[in-house]
Amino acid sequence: MTPRTAKPSRLSLDWVQDFLRREAARIDADPLTNSVFSLAQTLFRKLESEEFELEQLSALAEEVHLTLLEERAGQFRRQHSGADTEAAWAPVTARLKALAAESFDAYRAAVETPGGGIVFTAHPTFALSQHLRAAMAAYVTKPTAGHRAALKKHIQSDGRTWNQSITLEAEHREAQDALRHAAEAQAAYAAQVVEIAREAFPDAWQDLRPALPTIASWVGYDLDGRTDIPWFRSVHLRLSEKAVQLARYGAALEDILAGVKAPAALAALPKRLKRAAKETEAHAKRFGGDLTDPDLLVAAANALTADSGDRITNVRELTAVIDAALGALPEVTVARLIALRAQMEALQLGTGRIHLRVNAAQVRTVLARDLGLETEDRELGRVALSQLAQKARKSKPLPLNFADLFREQSTARRQFMMCAQILKHVDSGSVIRFLIAESENPATVMGALYLARQYGVDGQLDISPLFETPEALETGGRFIERLLEEPEFLAYVKQRGYLSVQLGFSDSGRFIGQVAGSMAIERIHNLIIRALAAKKANVSLLIFNTHGESMGRGAWPGSFEQRFDHLLTPWTRAGAKARGVPLIHEVSFQGGDGFLHFANAELAETTYAAWCASRLAPPPEALADTFYTRTDLVWDFYRSLRAWHERLFANADYGRLLGSFASGLVVRAGSRQKKRSGGPVGPAALRAISHNATLHQLGIPVNTAAGIGSSLQRESERLAGLINESPRMHSLILLASEARTRTSLPALRAYANLFDPSVWIAHTRLAPAHKAAAYRAAYYVLRTDETAASIHRIANLLSIDLARFDRLLARVDGAATARARHEGRLDMHVLHAIRQALIMKAVALAGSVPRISERHDTSQRDIIRMVAELRLAEAVELLARIFPRSGEGDEPLAGLTEPGSGQTSGYGYDRIHREIIEPLDEIDRSLHGISLALTHAYGAFG
Repeated sequence: MTPRTAKPSRLSLDWVQDFLRREAARIDADPLTNSVFSLAQTLFRKLESEEFELEQLSALAEEVHLTLLEERAGQFRRQHSGADTEAAWAPVTARLKALAAESFDAYRAAVETPGGGIVFTAHPTFALSQHLRAAMAAYVTKPTAGHRAALKKHIQSDGRTWNQSITLEAEHREAQDALRHAAEAQAAYAAQVVEIAREAFPDAWQDLRPALPTIASWVGYDLDGRTDIPWFRSVHLRLSEKAVQLARYGAALEDILAGVKAPAALAALPKRLKRAAKETEAHAKRFGGDLTDPDLLVAAANALTADSGDRITNVRELTAVIDAALGALPEVTVARLIALRAQMEALQLGTGRIHLRVNAAQVRTVLARDLGLETEDRELGRVALSQLAQKARKSKPLPLNFADLFREQSTARRQFMMCAQILKHVDSGSVIRFLIAESENPATVMGALYLARQYGVDGQLDISPLFETPEALETGGRFIERLLEEPEFLAYVKQRGYLSVQLGFSDSGRFIGQVAGSMAIERIHNLIIRALAAKKANVSLLIFNTHGESMGRGAWPGSFEQRFDHLLTPWTRAGAKARGVPLIHEVSFQGGDGFLHFANAELAETTYAAWCASRLAPPPEALADTFYTRTDLVWDFYRSLRAWHERLFANADYGRLLGSFASGLVVRAGSRQKKRSGGPVGPAALRAISHNATLHQLGIPVNTAAGIGSSLQRESERLAGLINESPRMHSLILLASEARTRTSLPALRAYANLFDPSVWIAHTRLAPAHKAAAYRAAYYVLRTDETAASIHRIANLLSIDLARFDRLLARVDGAATARARHEGRLDMHVLHAIRQALIMKAVALAGSVPRISERHDTSQRDIIRMVAELRLAEAVELLARIFPRSGEGDEPLAGLTEPGSGQTSGYGYDRIHREIIEPLDEIDRSLHGISLALTHAYGAFG
């Protein structure tokens, strides 16, 4: 490296943004102009000439990171009523008072009818460190200079350690924090419900038994696509949660009864709860061991199943004591006890309800192995369905102990057995959701009912198919119709009082695009409502709409009201009301990004209040929306859009794009693997969040923004008219328009140029000899690589489609203008250009690695490939082993007494560390930070 002769030039955000604007303006003269790559090359050349330093580019990226994070925090604050809990509760209070003004019966029906709830999931969206998310939550709540400084501090820290250290245990702790804040908000709602009733109905309010919006979690209980959660770990987690909740109930009762003369049984309850909590904590500790050791299993199981005077296994043991004491207490105390009692009914003996999840394939394996039944025939498994219905009808519960769990090898059967043991020994009054991912066949669900009956848990287990695959989105309505035709399943639904289904916005958006996926899900909602209404079964429909925090996973980027209406539309709610099918609606808050909504008391209350307002709102009357009357045009549009996305998903270039260097842009964001093990390959192997996150990092959220321009091209005038006159269609297109604002083809093409060998040859002409050799080395590695060609072909495909979409958006009311979209992408373009310059610098550094001894079984070209695939941490580690620092590892030799020269063959490796290895590590740190920064532009990771 040549010695520095002058101080580096100043690098500012204004300078790079003006550069981008000037370059973009050249497009009229040169249609091939790429402002992003022009900036990237300029920054790269200035790095190479030492006019700029790596630290300057890192500092600029951090400045943009802070800007994007502040913008995200501002949007978050608006969504949360300015973090003003009083303002958030105002609509809830107004609605409750309006109901009270109608009559006691109206009020009672509204607050005692289960309306749904919130589910916390372990989806891998923990990309931002816990400290950074806590700082963001604090800044949202109070945007002070101090909280902004904390944001800046965490942005500047090296986040790589956090991402590599995420564990299931850490995710569970975060879920428990979110549940705690949600429970506090739930208690605030319960108190408000009781207090308004007390004021409005002085003679009847004590008869109220409110059904609070529930809170639940599957963190630690979700086995879809993972094998790292043994059954005893789930039992351990549930016991830990029970111990915490028992202690909370005891503390709440102690506070309520302070200074009050209560009946003896009630007065003794806090101490009894403390004893039970302590005992449960001891059980949790035993189940936290390695119970693959039979001796440890026997000790833990015998302790849990032994008779104990302190053990509490049903919340009715608590509510019965409260009920018996109400008549002997002051009104204020009674009001607080009724609110606490409502929360006990909602939570039972845990911090939240349990959602277990398995994959349909795991259920099918049991049915094929144990019963020889094939559930996947072309007739929707009709023969298997009928046989399973008969078996379910005749099935008698089997005796069960923990040894049976220990011996069982099949995942699905083991989960049913675990349910039985939890209900028997931990929390016998609880209701457990049993979710079956990738459900495509009704026989799988009937098989699950058969297994539930085998272990006697069908009375408290809500078996719920998850519709998310293209096949399920097409046939989900007929799937449920076929199940309801079986008397045994219909009897089960009547027994439970509702039919449970789950819809997956993330995976549907991955396979067929988010707009088409949302349309398909709404269609399934309505088909199931009709099928249930036709049976006149007098049951409700529980719909769990699983979605994430980004547009590509179903979160409408606006208010909570808009978001919830997007998931379960006013039309659907009105149709359910007209057909006499009560709806129970649940929504998810997924992983770290979702938990942000419950990161502190203020955010949790504003989120929960928005949910309560949504559930208390009366179902709309019949709506006039041409989306539901122009079905010919609407469903032609749907079929065309879906087909476009299915073609893209099957495109080999698209698979190459997602599977090449792009995976290196996506940071580790959870304990679950990015890809599914076994099964399909290509894009289908990527999980929805990893798929979306990769698109975000490339600047192309195409699963939301693309395909619309290519749909109904000959009907574009009629389509534009429909969009402007239909609230539902307008909402869907505005969702795509928001994603279009964050879509950058220049950024995508610039990534292609990074891997274009001709670019590296071109740079050799401008470089001094020692650098030209490094660029030629890069050329030799990249000359047979297909990445550049594949990216350019995908970019061309998207360019045609998005140009059509832009022309359509020009006629859509409320859509952003092209100029506004361009300006809105400037900060993103800065980050992409800095990243690309850093990647080029990293490749150049790899090209300057000296010859490597054959004994290391690697070469300079291997190092260049690793860097080009963005495996920089791996390259740094390998180079540090090949070229150790002088004196490294000499400490054990210090005791030698014989004199020596002190020279080794490692002489001079310090220079390699200083000029190659350390800069590569700094680039890796900066690239990691840029990946985090870009997530803010999309409001979430993935």
